Amino acid sequence: MSPPDTNTEKQAKQHKPALGGMWLGLGFVALLFVGYIIYEIAQGEDPEGADTQIQPGVDTEVVPD
Repeated sequence: MSPPDTNTEKQAKQHKPALGGMWLGLGFVALLFVGYIIYEIAQGEDPEGADTQIQPGVDTEVVPD
């Protein structure tokens, strides 16, 4: 039940700073998230024992064509 004399153009103008602040905050959070992902990728290490995980000739089958 809204009043019949609602001026939506005036309300849109009044809410513009608040909506802009929300978009700015959302953009900041997105930048933080992307930065976190980049940080985690940069800090990643190879699996321990990676050189011993694959041994040529051990438990391998040659499948004929």
